Amino acid sequence: MHNIINLIQDVATPHNNVLIREMVRCSGEGVRLWYAKEEDVSLYSWKENLTHQYLPATIYGTRLNLKFLWHCITHRNERYLIVGWANINTKLLHLLFFIMRRPFNHWTDLPDQNSSLITIKKKLVRYLAYSLLKSSKGKVFGVGKTTVEVFKKWGFTQSKLVNFPIFVDVENDLSRYHMQKQAVRTRYGIQSDEFLISAGSRIVHEKGYDLLLRALATIPAPVRSSMKIVLVGKGDQLELLKVLADDLHLSNQIVFVDWLSIEEFKLLIANSNLFLHPARFDSYGGTTLAMSLGVPVIGSKTAGAAYDRIDDGVNGFLYEAEDFQHLATLILQIFEDTDLRSRMAVAAHQTALMWHPQRGVETLNKELI
Repeated sequence: MHNIINLIQDVATPHNNVLIREMVRCSGEGVRLWYAKEEDVSLYSWKENLTHQYLPATIYGTRLNLKFLWHCITHRNERYLIVGWANINTKLLHLLFFIMRRPFNHWTDLPDQNSSLITIKKKLVRYLAYSLLKSSKGKVFGVGKTTVEVFKKWGFTQSKLVNFPIFVDVENDLSRYHMQKQAVRTRYGIQSDEFLISAGSRIVHEKGYDLLLRALATIPAPVRSSMKIVLVGKGDQLELLKVLADDLHLSNQIVFVDWLSIEEFKLLIANSNLFLHPARFDSYGGTTLAMSLGVPVIGSKTAGAAYDRIDDGVNGFLYEAEDFQHLATLILQIFEDTDLRSRMAVAAHQTALMWHPQRGVETLNKELI
């Protein structure tokens, strides 16, 4: 049946599961899930297995799976939304669809173009992959306007591009979170009169958390002593970040927390005064989650979700990622101006309401080929 959508991913994630839940709710039996891995604890350490949360999924594996490829080739009347090309099967599927001139859909975020870790070989492979995609009959669903703008620069026509961001649940009644405010502060050792800042993602260089610490260190000590940052996540820079916090005399201001469940993370953010998204590069990120919970955000212009959603000075602030002194100034501005903070919180939530998960399903129904 043509209305069946094959959603092909490498691994399940909480944010994509929000969209899947809405797809299942709206389409019922019209969604078929495929994953390369049951889960990937080396990359994400979710407390629950998300793979079969809303729909039984088929694991096609990271090694060559001819049965999977045969299904995709022979079920011509079904639609295919392929998330990236992280393994041999999805790479071959793109090539086969290209050769057969088959329509398909490719959902992608923006890969880091400037990382020193990208070898010449990887850059060449990436160039060839996107050249193939540009010449195929595929449509590209780009995660946010940054991704769409870059693909335009790479020569993709507008007719092949759709702005299709990460969707999150938007809470209409935030009181159920706020009524747990004291419990949240107690859990993380935050005093009732302290200004709570939350942040979280993988703790790696491109996420810019070292810049966040340097910004905090420039804030005068008497003011800084009234602030606490709860930083959630794990990564190869975590221990270095802890050393930096000690060197900058910030140990009393930083609370490092391991991965939380999505509900625990939302509870923390909802009871924060401010959310920070300081990435040197992030394909999308946590800005949308904070906005959905009515929390103002300060985000860098290279943090995809921040650039996508923040109207500078209205529902949050934008700044250049490396300019940590400017970041410190913006933190102080929100800290000192309670009226501004309240206005931004309301505006952030109103922005989030415009991007509810049902909008994602509506976009798929309209744009999928």
